[in-house]
Amino acid sequence: MNFSPAQPDGLPGSRGEIIVSPPSPALECRVARLTAAGATLVVPAGAVVPDALTLAIAGEFVMRRCRVTWRRPGRVGVTFEMPV
Repeated sequence: MNFSPAQPDGLPGSRGEIIVSPPSPALECRVARLTAAGATLVVPAGAVVPDALTLAIAGEFVMRRCRVTWRRPGRVGVTFEMPV
């Protein structure tokens, strides 16, 4: 997936990676909304996102442990286990 600062849907976003476990490859995503408590992630169509994950955001040096709180086609909402 190639992400630019503004996507056709009009949402700005940072590139991110969903990390599940070391042997599994990371899943690219776009961070459409980021707050201290959580984020909205845009994911590839048909992507399987687990209930618990680690989120790495491009340009940041922290990885956040997350729980999925809602799901919609192509999007998931996550809550950070420890707010930033």
